[in-house]
Amino acid sequence: MACGSSNWLYRAEHQGQTLVLRLNASADVAFGVDRQREARLLEQLAGTDWAPRLVHNDWQQGWCLMAWHGPAPSLPLANRLRQQLLQAVSEWQQLPLQAELELDYRALFEAYRPQLAGLPLEPQLMQLIDRLHGALAALPTVKPVLTHHDLHGANLCVLDQQLVVVDWEYGALGNPWFDAAALQRRFGVSAKQLTQLPAFTTLDSQAMEQGLKRALWLSESLECLWYWARGLGGSDLTMAQLLRRTGQLLQAS
Repeated sequence: MACGSSNWLYRAEHQGQTLVLRLNASADVAFGVDRQREARLLEQLAGTDWAPRLVHNDWQQGWCLMAWHGPAPSLPLANRLRQQLLQAVSEWQQLPLQAELELDYRALFEAYRPQLAGLPLEPQLMQLIDRLHGALAALPTVKPVLTHHDLHGANLCVLDQQLVVVDWEYGALGNPWFDAAALQRRFGVSAKQLTQLPAFTTLDSQAMEQGLKRALWLSESLECLWYWARGLGGSDLTMAQLLRRTGQLLQAS
């Protein structure tokens, strides 16, 4: 048994197969998650080398049974695994998705307001939300594509040398700048490498650099609000660090 930042995970052996049972966290902990959208998305990802292999996803009852895909890789990623990750992102950016799977960022940002009301830093946090809207609008325009929205080392697994990307709770038809920011911030992928991804091939180097700068601020600010909304459970952050990060983001915007 293990607890992620939100969900509970149980690993067991059954008829020679290693399985993982995920018990879904409640909406107040897994803030912003749409379980129905995740279920529809995972159905479309079935059969790809890099997607989770599901046994059964009963999202209405709050659980998902899947194959165990191996441990998380050590960071920094070995070059072979980094190439697999970039190939996976390239492939999912080219998948056709229905418009119903698109994420409404404005609604997501605004949903934070009632969650943050009454907190000691409420005025500053509301100001951060206001600036999120502007930062999103200022990103260089790219076509909406499948976006994971939560790429980091703990959401990668490796089994038999195959990289698998898990935890598609926040996955949606969305803005690929969020994944680009994560690839650079978490995995050291350069701007030049990112321009080779299908979502960014129309951008020149200057637009890519400017976009990445805004996207990094945007993703870090959204992550900061997420911690304020749900608390620090499952995080290695302290309240002092969260307060300091909030101030730094406001100054940098």
